[in-house]
This record gives sequence, C-alpha cells and structure tokens, in this order.
Amino acid sequence: MRASVAVLIRLVALVGAVIAIDQLCVEPFRGNLLLREIELRSARAQTMEPARAKELAHENLHDLDIGARGRRLDPEWYLLYGTNCEIVERWSDAADAYTRALQIDQRPEIYVNRGLVMLHMGAADAAVADLATAARFDPTIVEQLEGELRVRVAAAASRR
Repeated sequence: MRASVAVLIRLVALVGAVIAIDQLCVEPFRGNLLLREIELRSARAQTMEPARAKELAHENLHDLDIGARGRRLDPEWYLLYGTNCEIVERWSDAADAYTRALQIDQRPEIYVNRGLVMLHMGAADAAVADLATAARFDPTIVEQLEGELRVRVAAAASRR
C-alpha cells in the first residue's frame, strides 16, 4: 500500500513539474517567437502597398489576439498591436494599445507613436504633450518634426 502511494505521489509530482515547465518555459518561449515573427511581418507591411499591408496587418492582429495573448504584460505586444492598428487605420485602438504599453514601460518611442496617432485623430494638444514627453527622454525627436508641430513640441519640452 505504501509503495503505491509513493508511486502515486511521484507521478503527481512529475505531472506537476511537466505542467510547470510548459507554463513557465515553453509557452513564454513560443510567445516570444511569435512576437518576433509578427514584428518582422509588421516591418514588412509598413513597406508594402496599402491593400497588401492591410491584409498582413489583419493577420498580425489576429495572431496577437489569439496566439500571443499570453504576452500582454510585454510592452512589445502593445507596440505591435498599435503598429498594426495604424496600418489598418484603427486609430483609437492604436492609441489605446500605446496607452496600455505606457502603463508597463515609459519608453520614448511609445510616446512618439501615440503622439503621431493623436495627430491622425485630430488631437493636436495631446499629440504635442506626448511628443514633448518623448523629447524630454530623447531631444533628437524634436529635430525629426517639422513646421508648427516642431515649434510647439520644442516649447512644451523645454517648459519642464
């Protein structure tokens, strides 16, 4: 009787270890591979003609929603989601994705992306605020802007 209980305990421990390895090692690895693939496809989509780019972006969004949803604590997931939303002109979804990314990590490129989306949405003041925040991290961002936007962002960035 004791031998069978010991075997059963070892079997349960072995199954638990296999499940833990899968959840803590294999699944994150697969998720990272998928994010890398989506990142490459997103970069390629940005260089394609608009109709084909939108097809690829829809595929990427599907893969992010289904295959990589477990990576939602990773700001890269939100950056990729936002980028692909921009390609299909889902501006409010892109802005939301970048906002969520900023809740995880406040990198300047996230502020830039959200600022540019805000410009597309007609929210110039919000765009200036985001771009000014990014410029405080990286002053060269101001040099990449043009015209009135450059002046407003430079002024807002120097106020702090």
